[in-house]
Amino acid sequence: MIVPFIFSFLLAVAISLIATPQVIKLAIKVKATDAPDERKIHHTIMPRIGGLAIFISIAASFFVVAMIYPEFFEHLKTDLWKWGVLALCFVSIFALGFWDDLKPLSPEIKFGIQFLIAVLVYFAGFKISNITNPLGEGMLDVQFIDFPLTILWVVGITNAFNLIDGLDGLASGVGTIACISIFTVSAMSGQIGAALTSLMIAGALVGFLRYNFKPARIFLGDSGSLIIGFSLALLSIQSTAKISTGFALLFPILVLALPITDTLISMIRRLIGSFLYRNPGGKSSSLPRRIYGMFKPDKSHIHHQILSFGISHRNTVLLLYFISGIFAFGAFLFTQIETVQGSITITLLLAFILVLCIKNLRYHEIAIFNNGLMMPFYEKWILNRTAFMGLADLIFITISYSFSYALVENLYPTVTDFLKFENTLFLLLLVQIVMFWVTGLYREKMDQLGIGNALHITTTVFYTVGASAFVLSLEKELLVMVGVQFLILDFYFLLTFTLGFRMIYQALSFWFNRDKKTGESILIYGARENGTTILHKIINSRNNSIKVLGFLDDDPDLEGKLIYGYPILGGHWKLSKTHNNQKVDSIFICDNDIKSENLKRLRLMAQKKGIKIKKMEVSLHEIKIKPDDQLPSKKNMISTPVSANSHADKVYTEL
Repeated sequence: MIVPFIFSFLLAVAISLIATPQVIKLAIKVKATDAPDERKIHHTIMPRIGGLAIFISIAASFFVVAMIYPEFFEHLKTDLWKWGVLALCFVSIFALGFWDDLKPLSPEIKFGIQFLIAVLVYFAGFKISNITNPLGEGMLDVQFIDFPLTILWVVGITNAFNLIDGLDGLASGVGTIACISIFTVSAMSGQIGAALTSLMIAGALVGFLRYNFKPARIFLGDSGSLIIGFSLALLSIQSTAKISTGFALLFPILVLALPITDTLISMIRRLIGSFLYRNPGGKSSSLPRRIYGMFKPDKSHIHHQILSFGISHRNTVLLLYFISGIFAFGAFLFTQIETVQGSITITLLLAFILVLCIKNLRYHEIAIFNNGLMMPFYEKWILNRTAFMGLADLIFITISYSFSYALVENLYPTVTDFLKFENTLFLLLLVQIVMFWVTGLYREKMDQLGIGNALHITTTVFYTVGASAFVLSLEKELLVMVGVQFLILDFYFLLTFTLGFRMIYQALSFWFNRDKKTGESILIYGARENGTTILHKIINSRNNSIKVLGFLDDDPDLEGKLIYGYPILGGHWKLSKTHNNQKVDSIFICDNDIKSENLKRLRLMAQKKGIKIKKMEVSLHEIKIKPDDQLPSKKNMISTPVSANSHADKVYTEL
């Protein structure tokens, strides 16, 4: 059985090695070349119809293998129409890419034709109608959504390989790894035809890599990337058709993890970026334009980000090969593990690796918590809208009650004797939301949440749970042991949700100001009350251009400590070292007791480094009211800050 596999692979390699040099000559002759521009990595004109060599290699090797080993392709004769349509689609997707290589097409035409080809594939019988049930045996019937699911998968994977084809050998190598994974699973499940086809595609890609790896002599072009993506999209559907192992539905996703991830990240960051940055005229784009912008090419794909870290072209490709190999191996494990616990463990491990990799790419657009995108939403629709807060609290009450009920019922099955979930849920919803209202929770100003607000929320939840206990005891006699545990759990969950939801704005504001990429970089001198006050004002204001680097304070006991996550770097003598590590624009002096000698030294160091010094002083003065004083009219009233000098006015104005 092993001989047909080896023969199929080596035949495709040989044909590819022979065909590729000829395609290079043809591309130069017909001027099917790729010129460098600001979005490209290469610096010379390169042939770009490498897909023709891939197409010839796959088609020729498939014809020869089918002739020599007809017993593995008997299904072609039994359903000639189905496989004929598939062959037509295969040729059509290549022709589309080849046409685009010769004369670039608009995205609308390319996606439109790909959609029509995917529709033909669906009606030919290649569809995602059943997926493995991850939580039990058997299959989940998804026929009611199989059409959009199949179209999305085929078109998405086809274009995903087009997106990652940005470095020499990247798309070809990742496609090879995916083909080998699909071959392994197909062979083990008895799908010899799919296994042989996977090996032939892998062989064609390996032969092509001889001329496509760094330094490349030819590019895949759209003809190559589209045909690889299309083939793998269909093979991944076919290879999992007979796999009944739990979580096998993740197999094709993990095999193609790199192109899928790159595609999703590209679309998400482009969409988020359209909300973060305005057009030059200050006018915001319409939603349709923003959605259309998700499909515009740029130079911020995963491989571009890795290159920006100073990693070489070749090492970037090898690193992405390694990552693809890890996920391909994880995909194989999913087909072998029989337990849900094992599948969940691998899922969490791979998810952790994926999140860690994405985080290290440092995309500012998708750093939701520190790019300020969520803050306007919180300010406008949540913190200042009682209706939204009340709706959120109703959801939290329901979740808290459900979690508490489920946990206690698991410990004490007889809990259903005194707590009827359906009967008491609505009653608890009513009692607890009324208690939230009566105790004044919705009169709290949450955009400046402090310890007082947190204590108020805690006491409110405590009284609310207490009222719930009283009402439940009126309904039926509450078992003491079970009831106390239920109420403690309900208090814990409800407090966690309500307090956490209200603290999110402060967390968003903190992350946004801490990780701000631009703005005036400042140090705060004085890690006492005044310094803490000015920091609190900065991190709770989104409308400032100030980036806090940390604190200076001459008290040696404070050095190395943190205030709201910002470091106390040390005394004034640390200014030079800090400025060398990260440029300091200004120092805000917030310590009224600074010694004159220290202030003099600080000024000298700041002067040498070109650092501005601003001093903040706040003082309160009693206003003596004379009996004959009259209040000024409303239009003559002038608002003035309570400040001792103009320096304080300047600091407050800038903040």
